[in-house]
Amino acid sequence: MKIRRLMFVPLAMALTFGVALTSVTAQDAPPVLILPIDDAQFLPGAYFDFRVEVHADALPDNFAVTVNGEDASAFFGADPTEESWTFGPEDAPTPSQSVIWRQLTAPAPGDYTVEVTAGGTTETVTWTVREPQAGEARNVILFIADGLTVAMLSAARAARGMEEGQALNPMAMDTFEVVGLASTSSNNSLMTDSANTASAVNTGHIGSVNATGSYSDTSPDRLDDPRVETLAEMLRRLRGYSIGIVSTADISDATPAAVWAHGRDRSNSNRNEYLVQALEMEPEVLFGGGARRFIPQAVEGSRREDERDLFAEYEAAGYTIVTSATELNAALEGDALPSHIAGIFHPNDMNVWLDRNVYTDNIGDFTDQPGLVDLTVAALEVLNQNENGFYLEVEAASVDKQMHPLDQERALSDLIEFDQALAAAQAWVAENAPDTLIIVTADHGHGYDVYGTVDTEVFNAAEDDIGRREAIRVYADAGYTNYPDADGDGFPDWEDGTIVLAGVVNNGPEHTEDYQVSEVPRVPAIANDAGEYFDNPDDDPNGIPVAGNLAIGDGTGVHTLQDVPVFAQGPGAEAAAGLYHQREIFFVMADALGLNPAAEAGM
Repeated sequence: MKIRRLMFVPLAMALTFGVALTSVTAQDAPPVLILPIDDAQFLPGAYFDFRVEVHADALPDNFAVTVNGEDASAFFGADPTEESWTFGPEDAPTPSQSVIWRQLTAPAPGDYTVEVTAGGTTETVTWTVREPQAGEARNVILFIADGLTVAMLSAARAARGMEEGQALNPMAMDTFEVVGLASTSSNNSLMTDSANTASAVNTGHIGSVNATGSYSDTSPDRLDDPRVETLAEMLRRLRGYSIGIVSTADISDATPAAVWAHGRDRSNSNRNEYLVQALEMEPEVLFGGGARRFIPQAVEGSRREDERDLFAEYEAAGYTIVTSATELNAALEGDALPSHIAGIFHPNDMNVWLDRNVYTDNIGDFTDQPGLVDLTVAALEVLNQNENGFYLEVEAASVDKQMHPLDQERALSDLIEFDQALAAAQAWVAENAPDTLIIVTADHGHGYDVYGTVDTEVFNAAEDDIGRREAIRVYADAGYTNYPDADGDGFPDWEDGTIVLAGVVNNGPEHTEDYQVSEVPRVPAIANDAGEYFDNPDDDPNGIPVAGNLAIGDGTGVHTLQDVPVFAQGPGAEAAAGLYHQREIFFVMADALGLNPAAEAGM
C-alpha cells in the first residue's frame, strides 16, 4: 500500500539551511524526520544509512521504529547509534534526538513500510526494493552536458548550418535511436542544482538541493548525513570495476563528485573533503581542474583549509600525476599505460573551448590544456585495461557555467565539443567494447531558447534601440544563420557571422544584449556596495537593455524546471525511452549491467 509522503521533510530542509523557525516545545507530538524518505528506491543489497530524528528534548518513552511491523534493529540485525544536537537560530534553537543505523544493506525486493512512533506522533514512509534485471552490458559511459536542454541542442545544430529545414552537419546525439525525457526536481524544491541531480543519476535516490550522495539531516556535521551507495561504489565493491571521472570543471565540483562523494552541501570544506573521499575509492581516472584544492593551505592560491598535499598523497597511492596536455600524452606513450592517473589541468575550472582555441588571451598561463575529446579517449584507454569492466562519467561543465552569465557562444561551443567527445566515444566503443551502454543526459536545464535571427550589420549600424530591434528577424524573415566554418572543425566561426542566433536566457539580472560573441567571457551585471546587481556597462555596451527578473542580489541566470533529454545506445538502452524522473537513469544503467548487489555479495 502506498503511504503518504513524509510531511516533515520540507521543515527539516528549511532548518538545515538556516531558516529561523520556532523551537518545538510540545513533547506530546514532536516532529519526526525519516531518512531515506518516502518512495525511496533501492537495489537489493545496496548499502545505505537510516536516520530517524525526533525534534524534542528527549526521546519519548514510547519511541519505536519498525519495518513491516518488526523492530528495526531486529529487522536489520544491527543496533543504531544515538545522537543529539540543536539546530536553527541561536535565539530559538530546536533540539533534535537521533538514532542512526550505518551501512545497512537493502533487503529483498518488495515494499517496506517504516513506521516511527514518538509520543503522540506516528509517521510512516514506504521504501521500494526493486527486482534486479538481467543485463548484457559490461561497461557504462555516462555523458552529462551540465545544463543541457533540447533548445541548446537545436541551437548548436542550427549554428552549424541548415538548408531546406535540414541540418547540414548533424550532431552525434542525433544518431541515437533511444530518446527519453527526465524531470529533475529535488525532494525539497522544483528547481535544482547539479549536486542533487547528478546524485540522483548516480544513486537512484532523490535528495535535496546541494546534497551529494546523501539525504540531508539537521546535524551540525555536514559530512555525517545518511549516505546512499553510488553506482560506482557498488561496481567497485562487487565486481572490481575500474572507475573514471572526466570533467571540464574543478574535479571536486558537484557533477564529477557525485560519482563517489557524500556530503550535505557544496561548501569549500566539503569539496576539499570530497577529494580525500576519492582516495578511499581510488578511481583509476580523474581528469579535470581544481589544482588549488590539492595544494596545502600555506601555498599561495590554495583553497584547502589544512596542510594536506593531495598531489603527494595521490602519487603515494599509485597515481600518475599530469598537469598539461603534453604530460598527459607522455604518460600514455609506450606499451604500459598507467593503472591510475590524475590529470589536474587548471587551478580552477578548465577554460572553455572558445577561449582555448580562439580568444587565447583569456587563458593566461594555462596554454596547454587538453580538450574533452582527448580526455575522453585517454580515459577509455586506461579504463579498458580492466577485464572486469568500467564505469566512466564524462561532463561538459561549462555548458552550464557559461549559460549562467548568458554567454551563448561559449556555452554552445562547449556543447559542440561535448558532442565531438561523444562521437569519439561511439567510435571507440564500436572498435573496442561493443558491449558498452552509452547514456547522454543533463543534470538540469537553463531557460535558453532561440526565437529568431539577428542581422548584425543592421544591428551595429543602428543609432538607437528601436533601430537595433529592427535587426531582429522572426518567422519567415529569420532565414538561417550564416556562421562560416572556415577550417571545417565543426565549430561555427562565431565572430564572422552576419546573420546570427537571436538566443536568450529567460531569466537574469538587468543587462544588455547584442546577440554577438564577446571577445572576453561575459559579465552581464556587476554589484554595487550593497550587493545589488545592475547592468555592466562594459558588457555588450551597444546592446538592447533587458530588464532583470531575478532578485536584485542575483547576478547571473539560474536553472529552470524543464525536463532534460536522455539519449541511449548499446545493451539495455531501450529502458531509457519514455518520461520519468532522472533517478531512473541509475536503474537503467544498473539493469543494463545486470547488477544485483545482494546476489553478487552472496547474501
